[in-house]
Amino acid sequence: MSEDPKVAEQFTDTVEQAAEAAHPSRLWLTLAAQRKKLSLAARRMLSQGGQLALKGVPDLSLDLMMRLAHAAMLAQGAESWTAPVGGHRVHRYAFAGAGKGPQVLMLHGLGGSASSMAPLVPGLLPLSSRVLLLDLPSHGRSPPPAEGPLSARGYGAVVIAAIEQMVRESGGKVALVGNSLGGALALFAAHERPELCTAVVGLNPAGAELSDEAINGLPRSFDDPGVGAARMASLLFHKTPWPFWLVARDFARHWGTPTVQRILDDARAGSDRSLGLEVLTDIHLPVLIVWGAEDRLLPLRSLEDFARIKGARVEIIQGCGHIPQLEKPAATRRAVTEFLGSLSPL
Repeated sequence: MSEDPKVAEQFTDTVEQAAEAAHPSRLWLTLAAQRKKLSLAARRMLSQGGQLALKGVPDLSLDLMMRLAHAAMLAQGAESWTAPVGGHRVHRYAFAGAGKGPQVLMLHGLGGSASSMAPLVPGLLPLSSRVLLLDLPSHGRSPPPAEGPLSARGYGAVVIAAIEQMVRESGGKVALVGNSLGGALALFAAHERPELCTAVVGLNPAGAELSDEAINGLPRSFDDPGVGAARMASLLFHKTPWPFWLVARDFARHWGTPTVQRILDDARAGSDRSLGLEVLTDIHLPVLIVWGAEDRLLPLRSLEDFARIKGARVEIIQGCGHIPQLEKPAATRRAVTEFLGSLSPL
């Protein structure tokens, strides 16, 4: 049942060679094609999860996977640029939409990148005039701040500055869609600058108050990347998507970095350093909360807290963990597009 390690080595070599190729639009296709070289036994282990799933699976770097994702975004017609936003250099992707609805700003989770929100883009383009995906500072293609890791409120200031820039450029309000930390930042921005926003979608948003048990369950760092990979997969997903296993060990390494741990330390410190539940639930705009029912990173109590937002719609996706746009993209895309499509035109 074990995978020939030579296959894993060949897989890694082929993908790395593709990343250096002159035709970046073919990189993601190369990755998908190479997947077929993993044996049926290995794919069965991938679907089952746990450390056994890593046996014979290439240990790809997050940087390599982001280069592949970047090539795929460009191949799908995205603009890509890095420019100052709120005092930081911030990378963004943008897609021109065919709709007359508000422009959309999409915000990823802690340790993630803008491309993690890409599965939602196809459903939004017929509705929106423009869809923008932002890499938070120290994430994705955005460089780290000179002064060191940002707090949650520091990220919030960047998001608000990005919204202000979008409104100045287009003259219209912005709909916000965010996952995990990105969901909390979307709610924070909507509270702080409601006159610039038209609606908020939180996908398993962070930011609710956590019990001591939940706080103690937040991982710090991992001495063994294999153990960390299995642990993070179990927290983030109900059934782990196969691409995650390719970068799972490097994701576990990244989880221990100051960028990630600064935010988790703020959460452990309580509301004095976090965004504050009283802020995140005081929203006077249309709100949709989409929640993966099998989230093991955040407790169900978080959903109950966000459901208190006046007039908020709640949609629970069964058989789904903390990152619904990756684990259940079709169901998540349908929920988001139906909600935004139901809003009255501006």
